Amino acid sequence: MRPYLTVICDSFHEAFASRVLYILLLVLTIVLLGVAPLGYQEKRSTQYHRMSVRDIPAFLEELRKQDAGDQPSPGKHLVAIANPTLQKLVRGDQAEGDAPSRLSERQVNDFVNGLNDLLRKKTLYQEQAWKNITLSKQEQELLEQGPENLSQDQLIELNRFLFHRAFPAQLGAVPNEELYLKYAFFQFEEPLSISKDLLPIGVNLMLFWVIDIIVGMLAIFVAILVTAPIIPRTFEPGAIDLLLSKPVSRSLLILAKYFGGCVFILLTVTYFLVGLWFIVGWRFGVWSQPLLLCIPIFMFQFAIYFAVSTFAGVVWRNSIVSIVVTVLFFLACFTVGTTKLFMEETVINPTRLVRLVPTEEALLGVTQNGQFVQWNESQHAWDNVLFRERRRGPASIVMQSVLVGPIYHAPTQSLMYLEQPTRRGGIQRLGVSGGQFKTAQWNGNWVPSSVPNPPTGASWILQDSDENILVVGSTGVHLYQAGTEQKKANFLGFDIPLGSNNAFTRLGPNAGVPYLPPFAAAIDRTSNDILVANQGLLYRLHRAEDGKYVVQQEINREEQGAVIVGLTPKYAVVVTGKGVIELRDAQSLELKGSLHPAGNASPTAVETSPDGQQVAVLFHSGDLWLYDIGAGEGRWIDSDASAVAFDGDRMLVADAKTHVRVESLETGQITQTYTPVSDTWRLAYDWIVEPIHFVFPKPGELNKLTNHLLTDVSGPTTIAGLRSSGDLREVQSTDDVLQPVIHNAIFIAVMLAITCFYVSRLDL
Repeated sequence: MRPYLTVICDSFHEAFASRVLYILLLVLTIVLLGVAPLGYQEKRSTQYHRMSVRDIPAFLEELRKQDAGDQPSPGKHLVAIANPTLQKLVRGDQAEGDAPSRLSERQVNDFVNGLNDLLRKKTLYQEQAWKNITLSKQEQELLEQGPENLSQDQLIELNRFLFHRAFPAQLGAVPNEELYLKYAFFQFEEPLSISKDLLPIGVNLMLFWVIDIIVGMLAIFVAILVTAPIIPRTFEPGAIDLLLSKPVSRSLLILAKYFGGCVFILLTVTYFLVGLWFIVGWRFGVWSQPLLLCIPIFMFQFAIYFAVSTFAGVVWRNSIVSIVVTVLFFLACFTVGTTKLFMEETVINPTRLVRLVPTEEALLGVTQNGQFVQWNESQHAWDNVLFRERRRGPASIVMQSVLVGPIYHAPTQSLMYLEQPTRRGGIQRLGVSGGQFKTAQWNGNWVPSSVPNPPTGASWILQDSDENILVVGSTGVHLYQAGTEQKKANFLGFDIPLGSNNAFTRLGPNAGVPYLPPFAAAIDRTSNDILVANQGLLYRLHRAEDGKYVVQQEINREEQGAVIVGLTPKYAVVVTGKGVIELRDAQSLELKGSLHPAGNASPTAVETSPDGQQVAVLFHSGDLWLYDIGAGEGRWIDSDASAVAFDGDRMLVADAKTHVRVESLETGQITQTYTPVSDTWRLAYDWIVEPIHFVFPKPGELNKLTNHLLTDVSGPTTIAGLRSSGDLREVQSTDDVLQPVIHNAIFIAVMLAITCFYVSRLDL
């Protein structure tokens, strides 16, 4: 054993004797010194920014409507005392009710600057305008002092409170502090889009990208250059003779050289990551322990490439050839992985069925990229029957809208659905409205019709037992009535014509609103009651005799985070972002039991059968779980499902290959199938690309494990708050972080075994 330890120790000496090592350590030191001045500063919130408003076009429309009203209201008063630029923006040429769906950057800046100008006005509060707005004790105390007697900071604080009381759906909660990124003595103008409690997650995401590029690519590439001569040098005249003069095994000798060569990456990566860990903890107060766990991950990643370099060094005994072979191996892995990813993002995933809608004409589906497809029995294919407006170019792959619905309205033979733009980086696309309500009429084909704007924060579209279409938004439940005159709804004490084109009527409730996205809603079609989950609170909304909704039951779940819900006569079903299914009493909303059938996979849909006896939960991992309420038991249905729907006593399930099967709920037997003919791209992916990728090593996919370590937190909303709107219905990728580790470990073992076998057969 001692000779092999001597070889490993010699590798330590070789690493320390390498000039390249010290050059790399010097470069890494410069990088760390460059990162060290980066930090943040916490300041009291004194103004609005673009990120302060959830939906600027909807806020502008709300001000326009209140300004046009006859009764005193906060919006009417604010517009009256606003600067001329904001007044022109509100009272422009645009007709009342014709809400803008997109604003220019200049208009957005004018709107935000107008709000900030109002924050500094001592005349912002007017008793008549705010008479129906409930104020807190703190706000009342500030008003009693008199705005003219308040300091500038106190005045801004009071006015911010008044703004948020009057427009809770547009502005949300009042942040007390804002975080600003700074570098040395320079401070960035715009605040960070996260609060202080989300700072650790934001820092860890930043760390992931930094170490993935600097350590995962640059450091490993340099390590390959430096360690490439280790194995060829072993076979130089004199060196090999001296080693073989001792009673050592050739195979174990090569393995000792191999493990000794890994010392280089251990030194460089440990130095850089420990230094980065210390700087981040010192400057941001985030002592990220998972960052230190990345050290063995990158050593493992280097070991994959060094195994190839070792084999090439044994065969050709030339360091240049070893480098070339290793680089070719890297390019091969990169090509295979990129080809698979490209085909999935452009050909395979966009055609996945994510919604199934049985209609009188045929089975309708909605694909992941938003196309409406209908089953063509004669061609055994899905025909495109309606296209949604989509962004072109690479952004269309990563920035899709969340499509809510569609719902088939049998009386009018039409489809109705909502489109919500996703959020990236925690902010909505600049100047874009928060959502659109769309309809499509059947006329031998699905033809888009008029598109009225939905209420503010419209997030869920439901259908009751009378086939009425209900839209649940930030201000409550709204009834959609196409082509009818809209009555002004009373909300927060004044009349507001919610929506446009006279299409929506608010049905309540008056308590519990606003609902802040991402909230969840579901309807029990046997009673037409609605379940709403909002900010950790559950509301059961009961439809009264006058057709209005009132809060019948309210309960605090004591757990924040996005959820998806379902409602049946017996159970209220709540599925958390961590995959926990809560079964609650439908009336009292008390927890009766919980299940965890799909691990930590987050849900994408909860569907209930028309009679309320079956609940299907679909997870982003493809797992589909069905719970029989009458029998009190659940069963696993599928592991590759992409959509599920109920149609009477049948359940329709779509898989990732756009196949659909129809199962009888009574017998569980498959009664019908929809199997499309695979095209050339699908055949190439299934029979060439995917098999090659499966057997190929995957060093580049180890970043999934790194990402998992750095961003795996208990709160499911934290990551969503940074990457998206937090809506669980958004398309999510579910990566198996252990599969690349297993495949790469097998590859290393095979490569080293081949190398040892080859060297044992050499005539030295």
